Parts: sequence; structure tokens; C-alpha cells
Amino acid sequence: MPLALTGLGMVSSLGWGVASSCAAIRAGLTRPRPLHDVYVTDQEQLEPVPLLGHPIPELTDGFGPLGRWLQLAQACVADLRETAHLPPTSDVRFWSQTGWLCVLPHLDPARYLEVQDFGPDLMKSSWLERLGQLLGLEWPRKSVHFVHAGHAGTAAALQLAQQLLAARQVERLVVLSLDSYLDETSLEWLLVHRRLKTPDHPAGLMPGESGACLLVELPQAARQRGAPVLATIEAVATGSEAGSRMAGQPSTGEILTRTLEQVLPQTPAGDFVGDLISDLNGEEWRARAWGSVQVRLRNRLGERTRLLLPCTSLGDVGAASGAVGVCMATRAFARKYAMGEQAVIVSSAEHGEVGAIRVRAPGGQA
Repeated sequence: MPLALTGLGMVSSLGWGVASSCAAIRAGLTRPRPLHDVYVTDQEQLEPVPLLGHPIPELTDGFGPLGRWLQLAQACVADLRETAHLPPTSDVRFWSQTGWLCVLPHLDPARYLEVQDFGPDLMKSSWLERLGQLLGLEWPRKSVHFVHAGHAGTAAALQLAQQLLAARQVERLVVLSLDSYLDETSLEWLLVHRRLKTPDHPAGLMPGESGACLLVELPQAARQRGAPVLATIEAVATGSEAGSRMAGQPSTGEILTRTLEQVLPQTPAGDFVGDLISDLNGEEWRARAWGSVQVRLRNRLGERTRLLLPCTSLGDVGAASGAVGVCMATRAFARKYAMGEQAVIVSSAEHGEVGAIRVRAPGGQA
């Protein structure tokens, strides 16, 4: 079921809004900074050097995981409200009919001390209560859902959005995707699993953080309230690989291939014409899985498919990456630099979940 995308919000290490962030990514900008709380050994110089990452220091400095999520959420929702010209929180009718899908990382106890201390349910409920206070919203708990599927979380949330909107449980939904690899315990967790890019381990990720939100509704509902449609979510698919990075089992890319096949449009020429936005981040396991996908889909992904890698500019932003990809595709349509009328966002999580989203430009052909 197609969904109308009627609002975007984003904050990243390159900008405090979706327009500035996506313009900076388009220009190839990047702003890695030394993380002076974490030092790694440079084997050539035999001395400690600070790890490099992509923080938003003015926004998240000094906060733990929950605080970082709150800061990221406030910033990207503020951008959504401003750019989509949403009514004030005093408009009870509008906001009571707006559901929320909070896309967060897997609540791994090894990564989050808060999960160990309070348990995931209490952790989420207290965080949600504080978020409502900061946003000035009093939402019914039944209108808020949490999704924990790593990089594939946005795809899973959009599938849930299709179900909720089809059932008329709400009139519209905000998909709020947040993650940060830059709190102390997350960095330690990444180091333990040898996932960070360091002088002696170049095949790793550079940690980043971001918040991105998408306002989606049924096309007829968008028309009825006169909301401009920025893009259409044409197709969404998800799956789960038998092997995963966290299980220590290499992924063959088979399920990722099937998932991507489900959203790729059928074209007379065969190959996909448009941007393919991937969450490749420098880790070997992702590269191997993607290499397998390219072999299997060599007739569908050709010269007219342009591969874009947000991690080059932002670092790995985890569960926020799917929504960031949708923002990038939508802004490319608006600014007329997209490769074609459609774009595909493909995601693969360390716990095995995979997802793919196809987005169509306003007025583009399905």
C-alpha cells in the first residue's frame, strides 16, 4: 500500500535540518572529529591516538544514550514541524490523531547499562514520558509503538505504518528514527566486537549519530488536508538473514537479495534507473553480503543505478540510517539531482534484519 510522505525532519553532524544535512552530503562534505574519551593504539607510532567519529557536539555532548536520543528527537521533530508547517501542540485534534513509531537500536544489555539496571520496558516508558514533556505532547500510549530492528528499523516501521493506517487507527504517523554510537558504553561495545575503524583495523566503521523523522499518511488523507506530497513510499520489504554479525555467522546476502528484489520496479530495460542508497559502512561482513547481492542481481543493478553511501559523510548512524536515506532521496527529487524518478534504500542490521524501501518522486511513474 503506497504511503504519502508529507514531512521530513533531520539532524546530523553536517546540519541541524534536513535541507542543510542533505545538501552537505550531496556536496561530499564530511566532518570527522577526534573522540578524546576513547584512545586506540597506533601500531606504527606506538602511541595512543583518539578515535575518530562523527558527533554532533553542540547537541549531544555530555549525554548518555537516553539523553542523546532525546536531544536528537527534539532537533529533528523541530525541523519536521517547521518545514512541514505542522500546527502547534495546542491543536489537540491534529496531534491526537497522529501516531508515533519510535525506531531505536536493539536494547542489547551488553551495550546499554540502563537495560541492565531498569529493564527495557521501564527504560522505554520513562524515556517516552520525558520525550512527551519536551515536545509538549500528551499522546495516548496506544498511539506510540517501538521498533528495534537496527539499520532495518525504518523499513519495519513503514510496514507497521501501512497496517495502522489501513486499519484507520490514526490519520497519520511520524516515523522517528534515532541512534548514536557515540556514548561511552556503545563505543566500548563496538571496540569489544572489533567493529570500529582504527589504525590497526581499517575494515571497520566510523561511529556517528543522527535523528530523522518521516511524516506519512494515506494519499487521500494528504489530499483532504491539502498537504503537499514530497514523495510516495511505493514499496517496503523486510526479512531476516540466517547468519548475522552479532551471531558470528557470515551472511550470504540471500535474504537481502530477495528483499531488494521485492521492491525493485519491473522495467522494460531490466536494470533499475535511479539512486540506490546503501548503509555500507566499511565493515567487511557488509561488503561481502553486498557483493553477493550484486552478483545475484547483476541484470537488475546496472550502469543506470547510482550507489550512494551516506556513511561516507555521516559515519554509521545505526537505526537512523534508513530514515536518513529516505530524506536524501526525497531532497534529491526536490532539488532535481536524483538519478531517476525512483530511489531505493537498502539496509542490513548486525542482528540479521534486512530492509528495502522504494520511494517515488511526486508525479513520477510507478
